[in-house]
Formats: sequence, C-alpha cells, structure tokens
Amino acid sequence: MANNKPNQKPDKKPSPMARYYLIIIAVLVIYNLLLVPYMSNSKVKEVSYNEFNQMLDQNEIGSVEIDQSENKIVFTNKDKTEFYKTGLVDDQNMINDLKAHNVEFSSKITEQMSPVFEFILSWVLPIIIFILLGNWLSKRMMGGGGAGGGGIGGLNIGKSNAKEYQKSTDDIRFKDVAGEDEAKENLEEVVSYLENPSKYKNIGAQMPKGILLVGPPGTGKTMLAKAVAGEANVPFFSISGSEFVEMFVGMGASKVRGLFKDAKAKAPCIVFIDEIDKIA
Repeated sequence: MANNKPNQKPDKKPSPMARYYLIIIAVLVIYNLLLVPYMSNSKVKEVSYNEFNQMLDQNEIGSVEIDQSENKIVFTNKDKTEFYKTGLVDDQNMINDLKAHNVEFSSKITEQMSPVFEFILSWVLPIIIFILLGNWLSKRMMGGGGAGGGGIGGLNIGKSNAKEYQKSTDDIRFKDVAGEDEAKENLEEVVSYLENPSKYKNIGAQMPKGILLVGPPGTGKTMLAKAVAGEANVPFFSISGSEFVEMFVGMGASKVRGLFKDAKAKAPCIVFIDEIDKIA
C-alpha cells in the first residue's frame, strides 16, 4: 500500500451547488446584458428622419410616439403591424404635419426608475430566487436519498435498491455449493466469527471489513455469499455495483449511505455488491 505524503493536500473541487450558482449568474449576465437589448431592438426597425417624413407625406404612418427622454420617435405603419424608430430632431413643423395627415401622436411620459430599484429587480431578486430554488432542490435530493426515502420527487434517484433476502428454512448452505472447496474453507472463518464474535474479540482479532470474490460470471460468487449468510443465519443484502452510478452528482454516494444504513440496522449481516468494478 502506497503511503500518502503528509504535506500533500487533496484537490478541492467545487461542489455541484456552487457550479449551479455560477451557471445561474452567468445566465443572468447574458440575459440582462445581451438578450434583453437584442430582443427589444429586433422588434423595431430603425430608419432615418427623411424616411419618416417620406412615409408621413405618403400617408403610410398610423401612430407616432415621441420619446423625449431617449431623444427618439417610435411610429407604426398604417395597419400598425410594423414598428419603426428614428432620431428626434428639432423640427417645428412636425406637429403640424402630423395633424395635417390625421396621424395619432403622443408624447411618452417617462417615470424614471431608481437605479438601485432597477438593479434589485434585474439582478438581486433573480439571484435570491435561484438560491432559494437551489437550496430547496439540494434538500430534496439529499433528504430523499437514503434507503428509506423515496428519492427525488418520489423517484428512485438516490434511493438504495438493495434486495434483502429474509432468513428461512431453505437458506443456501455450503453443501449446496458444488466445488469451490478452498473458497468455502476460507469463508468458514467468517461464519465462525458471525456465530461467535466474542471469542475473537477476547483475543483482539477483528472481523475483515470485506472479502473480494474474483472470477468470471457463473462461477458461484453470489451463491457463496448467500451460503455464508445461510450458515451464519444472518440477513443478506444484495445489490449491483452499476446501480450506484447515477446521472445526478452525489446520488450514487447517497445510495451507498442508504444501503449501509439499512445494513447497520440489521447487523450482523452480509452485504454483497455484485460487479463492484462498475463503481470504478
């Protein structure tokens, strides 16, 4: 086993929720600085003041709104289906021309919003909403991730799918497993510890944390594990390593915690993880 260097610190990776907040802030920046101005400008076609006068002379203008705060004129065609804008110039005859062509016109009443209030509405409030939403999702994901929980929104995401085989008179024993004599001989020590753990604790011996059964499919690894549980008369939990792989970050670890939480409640017991190499 390789020794870790004492001064070597593990790399700190940002948590999923930190990445979530960074993405939300980036989306807000793009939306407020790029998309909002683009969408508002794309609906209005900009023309010159001469074109505005030509359309007015040809009776092609339906309504006009004069915006002195932004120094522009916004107007529509006769059917009011298209919008145009042009710069506001010092034209003393414009009002008389609009009246002569029976064009509806008005001057926009601008109510200046406080810059602080506008900043709160555009930036602070959306960030607070997304933070609260992120915390709520995080609690739902973590709270429902145990083996006894229902996962996210009642789904099995984050929920342990371990199958527990109850003890019965038909439990599998070593005699039911053909061959594998050497493996059975080694596993009998585990059975002995499960049946009488105090004998080993008195001499300072500890139960192995795990036993790795290696072999191609169909060689009886699962049956051997069930035989150990049957010989020791303890509960048996079975799950596949591929079930720990989830599309949401942290859900696989939540399944592991849920599995061992159930196993501790039924201790002593056997937890068999099939295809454990899938976790890597």
